[in-house]
Amino acid sequence: MISRTKSALIATAAAATLLLAACGGSDTSSGGTGGNQADGDPVEGGTMRVLEVAQPTGFDPVQVFSSTSMPVTFTALYGQFVKANSETGGYDCVMCKSFTTSDGGATWDVVMPEGLTFTDGTPVNAEAIKFNWDRMKDPKLGSASAGIASEIDHIEVVDDLTAKLHMVKPEPGFIGLMPIYSLQWIASPTALQKGQEAFNKNPIGAGPFVFESWTQGGTLKLKKNPDYAGTPAHLDALEIQGVSDDAQRLNAIVSGQADMIMNSSASTFAESKAAGLTNEIYTFNGGVGFMLNTSKAPFDDVRARQAVAYALDLDQLSDAINRGNGSAPETLFKKESPFYEDIPLHTYDADKAQKLFDELAAEGKPLEFKYTVFPGVGSATFDALQAQLAKYKNVKVTADQRDTSEQGVVTTTGDYDMATSSLAFVDPASRLWGTLSGEADRTNYSRINDADMNKALDAALASVDDVDAQKEQYKIVQERLADQVPYILFQDFLNGAILTSKVGGVTMYGYTTPAAVDLWIKS
Repeated sequence: MISRTKSALIATAAAATLLLAACGGSDTSSGGTGGNQADGDPVEGGTMRVLEVAQPTGFDPVQVFSSTSMPVTFTALYGQFVKANSETGGYDCVMCKSFTTSDGGATWDVVMPEGLTFTDGTPVNAEAIKFNWDRMKDPKLGSASAGIASEIDHIEVVDDLTAKLHMVKPEPGFIGLMPIYSLQWIASPTALQKGQEAFNKNPIGAGPFVFESWTQGGTLKLKKNPDYAGTPAHLDALEIQGVSDDAQRLNAIVSGQADMIMNSSASTFAESKAAGLTNEIYTFNGGVGFMLNTSKAPFDDVRARQAVAYALDLDQLSDAINRGNGSAPETLFKKESPFYEDIPLHTYDADKAQKLFDELAAEGKPLEFKYTVFPGVGSATFDALQAQLAKYKNVKVTADQRDTSEQGVVTTTGDYDMATSSLAFVDPASRLWGTLSGEADRTNYSRINDADMNKALDAALASVDDVDAQKEQYKIVQERLADQVPYILFQDFLNGAILTSKVGGVTMYGYTTPAAVDLWIKS
């Protein structure tokens, strides 16, 4: 049995984990008319029916867009490589034995446990790590995680169990990015080499569950892996479907057709609570909002970004999208964070907005842009955006309709003007540097490159033992973020699950939760 060995992070990696538990917020919404999780000791056996927010296009890790959209499916098949520890503020290895750096993130040593195998009997070793992470970079495969994978210059196989990651540039917070991206899911190279079509008919991982059957657009059936090297799963089986419509997922669990549904909609949480169901919610720092492509017209002009920001009443917009349950974040950090500053992310000022729109038009640049719309709440978001901008002159937004399969890819490639994305994080060091630094071009999807913000982000990473010094640098980051407007955040990022009183073992903390191995259900 493989123990969950804590990764031995050195001081330079501490920036990625410093006060992690204090940097995000959690809310177990079971008060009022809501219910509670099943209590008592975990029950062994049974089948749990789960609805996730996206339908898989396949099970090859390169095809995964978001670690929060299908966490049960992928933690079932592949387990968790590392996970955030809410008690220690660090990261624990689950599939790996250790994940460490001794040179400030210039290189990382990933050590795998001896004897770990995929369900096809092949070894989960250093070669398997190299194979999986190298192919994430392949532009032909179109992985939404290509950016983070490309921060690795090359991978050296030191010995059978040790892979040394040589980074393009030092990344002291790299381990903190692992739970966010699909590098965390390692598939059998032997199975992947048979081709994506064959792999999706029989995906092979080393997780707590194994593939049984799947009908595209229908139900994925998984059964317990009797040879799983970690703590065995409680459930005998999982039946999982992807449903993008919030109302359909809620109706399914209310009518008894599901035991647990994944959700990030504030209005759906409110409705589920009123129906007597249990909400398990983790609220990130930052939030979800409009991401503006600062590398090309029209949003390469900061005045265009500022004009749109001033033009929007974000409370009204968030309420329109969430049916009266909006929650536009006011600051980048939650009040319980040691890095909280009362620096508003956004100011609604219609007069300033119109002045900037007119100024751009007078220069022959009336603001016209496209908003990328994906299935789900994309249409409602576009309608709310368009309705507010229709009040102004010299600005026009049109919808750029895209298929779900392109989600993540358009922002990675820069093929967009404005899109909904998240600037959400548990700990700031790894996520903010990777998202906002001009040096992090492979994961900085807004392409923002502000010298003052870059300097502050670098300084925050360097101030590993000094919370006051970090606080000073993150204050600068918040000021520059409000001024430069690469993001306009209109709602909190809620990662949550809605469940019946029969379900237990649901822990929401950061990304890629809940983990399938922990789930159980009463008969």
